[in-house]
Amino acid sequence: MKNKDHIKVVLCRTWSPGNIGSVLRAMKNFDFTNVVAVNQINENNDEILTMAAGAKDHIKYLKKSSNLKEEIKDCNVVYAFTNRQRKFFKTLSPSQMASEIDSLAPNQKVALLFGNETNGLNSEEVDFADKIVVIPTSENYPSLNLATAVMLSLYEIHNSLLKDNKNKAVKKVVPLEDKISLFEVISDVICNKVIDKIHHKKQFEENVKFLLKKMALSNKETRFIKSLFKLIERKLDEKK
Repeated sequence: MKNKDHIKVVLCRTWSPGNIGSVLRAMKNFDFTNVVAVNQINENNDEILTMAAGAKDHIKYLKKSSNLKEEIKDCNVVYAFTNRQRKFFKTLSPSQMASEIDSLAPNQKVALLFGNETNGLNSEEVDFADKIVVIPTSENYPSLNLATAVMLSLYEIHNSLLKDNKNKAVKKVVPLEDKISLFEVISDVICNKVIDKIHHKKQFEENVKFLLKKMALSNKETRFIKSLFKLIERKLDEKK
């Protein structure tokens, strides 16, 4: 991947407009322009501009939204930034994330999710992610300012994209909406036609989500798995 426009910074429930201004400044430092504030808590453009300082021109790139799923549905890989360990998620460092992003095909889209300054990302927001990114910090004080976390992450991506690796393999993976659609097909067949007990269904769905998050599925692979489960569904219906 060499197109920075395909990397979206997603700020979830940001409380301080000043932090958004500082994020815009960090983005200008490394030539990123794709940014959206989802469910921003306090609206104050003057405070954003004050903290943006020399990057005031970047406010034109700032999009406001109230729907996280809509903003990332076309993204092929979604990374969630949090210091909390989560079950069923692969955890990466910023440099590992940057290396993965650099290995993606040029048309692939990426979302970087950053949470609220006080509570970080909630479980519903993290659930949209494929992987978790943890920025190594001191155990005595692991909390990072929002804009600082964004800057460190964009620096790693910027630095990785500068490297000229002509022999690297490129990956093409399906976007989030296709992963959700595949999950729904698999879950519908197994949970509605095979598994009876509710707690077994829940465990199955968690395991399927975990597997899909680990797999970098191509369009062809996704279509094959979906058609396979559709075939299973028809065979099960025929036996009724």
